[in-house]
Amino acid sequence: MTTDSRRPVLEITRIFDAPPERVFAAWLDRDEWASWIGPEGVHCDIPLFEPRVDGRYRLMMHLPDGKVLPVAGIFTAIEPNKRFAFTWSMEGDPRQTLVSVELRDLKGRTELKLRHEDLPTAADRDGHGKGWNSAFNKLAAYLASMQPRLHDHCA
Repeated sequence: MTTDSRRPVLEITRIFDAPPERVFAAWLDRDEWASWIGPEGVHCDIPLFEPRVDGRYRLMMHLPDGKVLPVAGIFTAIEPNKRFAFTWSMEGDPRQTLVSVELRDLKGRTELKLRHEDLPTAADRDGHGKGWNSAFNKLAAYLASMQPRLHDHCA
């Protein structure tokens, strides 16, 4: 199978107030990933999670309207606290897309670069862009909830 280089590619860069080790764990730990993956308003269960190269995952996205979207894929690369990649597709869809994530240490903060490629159309790219950005809002809130609350006593 050849990759069509003209297919739309989604690229997102976000900065998180947590070190790369925390951001990496939020993706590669089943319970942590389930806490934030999916757009705002969507809850996900992860019945299968094998975070190793060639390991599989399966997540069930529970939409607000009651629909459930099953997503499945395989981890294709894992370099602890630096980068990882996995395939992403609706279960049963023969079209596979690839999600690559790079983490860069910014002295206690993390720059995350996501690249989602092999998307079939610009509309798919734009839809996934909205979904990933919304999920990253949840990730930012999740990471903030893990930080010690040093200033709460000053209120």
